[in-house]
Amino acid sequence: MTPDRILLTIPRDEGFENVAQLVLAGVAARLNFSYEVVDDLGTALETLLERRGEKGELTVELEVGEDTVKAALGPFAGDGLRAELERPDDGVGLRRVLETVVDRFAAVEREGGDWIELEKRVESVESAK
Repeated sequence: MTPDRILLTIPRDEGFENVAQLVLAGVAARLNFSYEVVDDLGTALETLLERRGEKGELTVELEVGEDTVKAALGPFAGDGLRAELERPDDGVGLRRVLETVVDRFAAVEREGGDWIELEKRVESVESAK
């Protein structure tokens, strides 16, 4: 099976993060993801979008495979996000949230700055029965 790929570019202005959440929810509904998977991916997306900065555009890439969803968000300027991911959390910071809701995450250098890659193993509601 060839993975489906969705590419969404949004302004970093307040309010556009809801568009990314709607796209994620639409993909999840079409593929019958369980509520837990949708909630986990939504939490990861929301937590990263809170750190999006104020200028330019942010791209959200979703790649849906047979048993995984991969996402990449970026570009994020500066090293702040990468540093936040790499240091151990004492509380409920970005690293702790992502460790809880996705199976893998990483900061990678790509065009325009750092991108955050996420991966979540998924099971559709139908295959869970």
